[in-house]
Amino acid sequence: MIEKIHRYKGLLVFGLVLVAAAFVFGDFSRGRSNSLGGGVAILRVAGKTYDEKSFNKLGSGPVNLAQMMLRSGDYAPYQFVIELAKGATSESDLAEKFFTGRVLLRDAKAEFGIYPGEEEVSALIRSMKAFAGPDQAFNPKAYRDFIDKSIGRLGLTENDLLDFAADLLASRKLKAILSAGLGTDRDTVAKTLAISKQQINADLARLDISTFEDKIQPTEEDIKAYWEPIKDAFMTTPRRKFSYILVTPELPPETAADPDAPESLAEAAATDEVKAAARKKKDEAKALKAAAAAEERRRKQVETDKLVDDFTYQLEESKGAEFEALAKGNGWEIKTTDFFTLADAPAELAIKVRASTRGGKAVEELFNIRQTSDPVSKFHQPIAVGDNQWLVARLDGEEKAREKTFGEARADARAQFIADKAAADMKAAAEAAITAIKATLAAGKPFAEAAKEAGLSDAKTVAAITSSYKPDGATEPQNLFQAIATVDPGGIADPIIESDRAFIVHVAKREVVKDPNSAASIDAAVTSASTQNETLVFDSWLTARVDDAKVEQLYKKR
Repeated sequence: MIEKIHRYKGLLVFGLVLVAAAFVFGDFSRGRSNSLGGGVAILRVAGKTYDEKSFNKLGSGPVNLAQMMLRSGDYAPYQFVIELAKGATSESDLAEKFFTGRVLLRDAKAEFGIYPGEEEVSALIRSMKAFAGPDQAFNPKAYRDFIDKSIGRLGLTENDLLDFAADLLASRKLKAILSAGLGTDRDTVAKTLAISKQQINADLARLDISTFEDKIQPTEEDIKAYWEPIKDAFMTTPRRKFSYILVTPELPPETAADPDAPESLAEAAATDEVKAAARKKKDEAKALKAAAAAEERRRKQVETDKLVDDFTYQLEESKGAEFEALAKGNGWEIKTTDFFTLADAPAELAIKVRASTRGGKAVEELFNIRQTSDPVSKFHQPIAVGDNQWLVARLDGEEKAREKTFGEARADARAQFIADKAAADMKAAAEAAITAIKATLAAGKPFAEAAKEAGLSDAKTVAAITSSYKPDGATEPQNLFQAIATVDPGGIADPIIESDRAFIVHVAKREVVKDPNSAASIDAAVTSASTQNETLVFDSWLTARVDDAKVEQLYKKR
C-alpha cells in the first residue's frame, strides 16, 4: 500500500529506483486488490476464510511474480498459474482462481505426502533465467537483487518465492500420481501421426447463411415466444459513474537542439585536430545541457509521484471523506462523469495504462473496483497512465446488469431468432445437398456439376491439403484438413458448419507422406500424449475439488 511508502520515509532515499519499480505494474498496489481498503475477509474456500493478506501471499502477489518472471523468459511459473486458474476471464479473476487452486493444491500435498526437498527447490530456482548472469548461469547477485529490489513491492519475501517454487514442483508430482496407470499406446499414436502426415486433394462448394436469413420474417408472436424461455440471457450492460483526478507533472518543455553556428574563416582554416577538438567541446556542452534538462524533468516527476503518494495516504486516513479538500489543496481539478458503460467510456478514462504487465485501459481497472462496507473501497489505487500521469478515481454510482424488458430486448431477440433459424435451415440444406450430390456422383457426373444441381455455389478444387495447410479464409473453411483427414477417397465429409456459411467437401485423393524420422516423431508424439493425459487428469481433478470447495466471494456480500 502507498501509506507504507509514506510512513517509512527512509525508502525515499532510493528515489528513481522506487519510482521505476512502481511503474512496472502501473500502480502502487503491491499486488493487492484494486481498492484501497484492506484487512477484510474476502474468500472462503472449503469452509476456511482467507483475508486480503493471505490472498496476496498465495494469490495476487505470486501471479504478478510469475508475470514478472515471464518477461525474463521463464515460462514455467506462469504456466503453473494458468493451470491452477483454469477458466479465468480477467486479471482479478485470474488471481482469485489461482489462489483457490493453490489452496486446494496445498491440501493435496498433505493428502498425498508430496513435499519437494530443498535441493529440488534450489535446482529449480537456479535454472530460472530471471536469476541468470551474462553467461546464462545462475548468478547469486542477480538472485539477491531480485529478492531485495523486486518482489518486496509485491508484498512478498524470499520464503514466498521458495514456497511458490515448491508448489510448482508439487503440482508436477501430483500430475504424475493422478495419471499413474494411464498408458499411451504407441501403435495408436503412430496411426494418429500418420493421419496428420497425409496429403489430400479435395473438391468443395459452399452455402451462405444470408440466403436463408433473407427468407425469415418473424412475427411479433414468434419473437416473443422465442424470447420468453431465454429472457434471462438478455441483460442490460453495467454502467458506472466516477469522480476522478488526472495528475500531470509540470515538466519543463523539451527544447530543440541549438543549431550549429556557421563556420568562421578561422575555423575553416584550422587543422583537422583543432576542428575535432572544437566539435568535441560543442558535443560535450550539448550533452551537459540535455542531461540538466533530463534531470529537471526527472525531479519534477519524482515530486509529482510523491504528491500522489501523500495524497493517497491522507485519503485513506480520512476514509475518503477528504477527497475534494485534498484535491483542492494540491490544485487538482476533480472531474465527474455521467453513467457510462465500459464500451463508451470518456476518452480521459480510456487512456492506456503505463508500463503494466496487464496492459489495457484505465477504465478497465476502474470497472474492477469492488465496493465493500469500507468507504475507502470506492477509490482505486493511483493508476499510472499516459507518459507521466496518474489517475485517481472514486466510484460514485453503479447500475448493475439487469434483465431487459421485452421492449428493450426485442431487437436483439429478433436478430438472434433469425440467426438461430437461419443456422438450422442452412444445416438442414447442407445435409440434403450431401444426399443429392452423392446420388449425382454415383451417376458418374463430376463434383462441380453435382454441387450446382444441389444449389451450392463456387465449387473449387484444392490440392495438397496437409495438416499445416492454411486455408483461404474467403473461400475455404478453417478446419478443412481436420474435417477430411479420415474420409476415404470418393467420399464426402460431414458438412462443415461455420457461423455464416456451410461447406460440402468431397475427397478426391489422399496419400501418406513418408517421414524419414518417423521413429523419433512417434517418440515425441508419445511423450506429448502422456503430458496431455497428465494435464487432462489434473484439470478434471482440480475442477472436482473446486466444486467441492464451494468457494464464496465474501467481498461481494458486503
